[in-house]
Amino acid sequence: MASRLGRRTRRVLVFVHVVVSLGWMGAGAANVVLAATALTSPLGLAHACYVLIDRIDLWLVIPGAFGALGTGIALGLLTPWGLARHWWVLVKLVLTVGVILFSTLAVGVWVLESIEATAAGMAHPGPLAAPLVWGGATNLVAFLLMTWASVAKPWGTTPWTRRPTRRRTGATASVPAVS
Repeated sequence: MASRLGRRTRRVLVFVHVVVSLGWMGAGAANVVLAATALTSPLGLAHACYVLIDRIDLWLVIPGAFGALGTGIALGLLTPWGLARHWWVLVKLVLTVGVILFSTLAVGVWVLESIEATAAGMAHPGPLAAPLVWGGATNLVAFLLMTWASVAKPWGTTPWTRRPTRRRTGATASVPAVS
């Protein structure tokens, strides 16, 4: 199957995908370091770490996540890799959506609650300090798995891969082979 993109356009799209994906992973790693610092620091520094995590989420993590998702979907739809033809592409898509949902519904909420708790001077470390570290580390493991899958392209094709149909000509289909 031919690519629906020209070679130069495809390379630019792959480049943008790699850049935003690595930026997303790097920002996630920075947030893990900040969460671990908050866990082991005095209240004032912990509060500053949580505020920084929130800002990194706003300016780097969220745009990186949706940039990676958007460029990944575009590459899947516009190249022969497809979105559900190869397991490695499908796994990356599912992990990307999973990390976005987990980061939004769990980690993001924990960050906001940690900012509120440390601003109010509540006991530190709070009950969400360790989950923030582990949640961020879990996301990093997912990023590393996605990166490995991009390079190794493991697991073959999915059952939904369209197989090329064979053309049968009347002469070859009806005449038995002679030895």
